[in-house]
Amino acid sequence: MDANGRLAADDWITAGLEVLVESGVAAVQILPIANRLGVTRGSFYWHFKSREALLDQLLDTWEGKNTRAIVEAAATPGTLIDRYIALSRLWLGRSDFDPRLDVAVREWSRRDPIVLEKLRAADEQRVAALTEMIEPEGHDPAMARCRAHTLYRMQMGWDDGVDTSTGSGSETSAAYFEIFLGRAPDPSEREAIEAGLGP
Repeated sequence: MDANGRLAADDWITAGLEVLVESGVAAVQILPIANRLGVTRGSFYWHFKSREALLDQLLDTWEGKNTRAIVEAAATPGTLIDRYIALSRLWLGRSDFDPRLDVAVREWSRRDPIVLEKLRAADEQRVAALTEMIEPEGHDPAMARCRAHTLYRMQMGWDDGVDTSTGSGSETSAAYFEIFLGRAPDPSEREAIEAGLGP
């Protein structure tokens, strides 16, 4: 909302994202969102030419938020363990990454080939970032990519409601560290995981 109390484009985008997550893309309609915001739909056209323009903004916001969060976590300055903790915090819901939004976009992609293309590009970018994170650990490029892909797909299944939990945050992350990198964390790395993620 601007200084004069008028809705900004971001207000419509935020409401659109909420509807997308709650009810799917078919429910992202101008009049119901206007009602939700307590305004007439004429307000919408100050910011967007059409519903399709709003949908484009929802996709851009998803990509800028969720894909950026994974790429940045995988490139966290410091050591490998710093990057691993950042990634674990992200997937444990302690960051800007919104798993519900990812699930909603995946569902949307089943109905829209353009969204599917964007989703595949985002998946590739995310897996590439994870691969770059593990490759310096001594894995050849093919093995690094396979490990990155496995961890990523496992996490996407978790976000989609598949129960893959095995214990507490730090306990689970130490086990995934071994799966991800092909070796158990050493004592100092385990201590860092526990300190970074808590019990």
